[in-house]
Amino acid sequence: MREQWDLSKISCLIAEDNPHMRGILRSILTGFGIRTVFEAADGAEALEIVVDRMPDIVLLDWVMSPFDGAEFLRILRGDRDPIVCTTPVLAVTAHAKRRTILEAIEVGIHGFVAKPIAPAILYRHIGEILERQEIYGRSRGIMGPGQNSALRNLNIKNVAEVPGPEGAKMTGGLALL
Repeated sequence: MREQWDLSKISCLIAEDNPHMRGILRSILTGFGIRTVFEAADGAEALEIVVDRMPDIVLLDWVMSPFDGAEFLRILRGDRDPIVCTTPVLAVTAHAKRRTILEAIEVGIHGFVAKPIAPAILYRHIGEILERQEIYGRSRGIMGPGQNSALRNLNIKNVAEVPGPEGAKMTGGLALL
C-alpha cells in the first residue's frame, strides 16, 4: 500500500450528529486536499445524500438519532443500486469497544477509527480504503469471521461499466481490513 494519496478529486460525506465534530472533520478533510465535502446531521439525511450525491466515501459516527450507524449500514448495504450499496464507509466513533467493532464488520463497514481522531490515521484509513477499492473492486465492507465473500464483493473496478441492478453479478473476491 502507498503512503500518499491524491484525495483532491474525491468526495466525502460526514455523517455526524455533533456540529462541532463535523466542523473538525471538515477541516481535516480539506487539509487532506478533499474539495467536495457533504455533511449530514443524522443517518436519514446521510442516506439521502448518498443516493443523491454518491460520495466516494462516508465518514460515519456510530451513535446518532433517529437511527445509528448500524441501521444506516443495513439500509445502505441493502440498496439495489450496485454503486450505492458498495459505497465505502469508515466509522469514526468514540464507541470503539470490541462488540461495536464486530457489529460494524457484520453490517458492512470498510474501516474503523476511534475518537479522538489523529489526522494521520484518518488519512491512512481513507487512502487505504480507496486504494483497496481501486485494486480489488467495490465491496459491501470488510470480511468478518464466517462471512461469505460472494455476498460482500461485487468486484466493480470501473463505475462507468456498472450494469443495472437486474444485471448485477455477484462474484467472490478479496476484502481486507
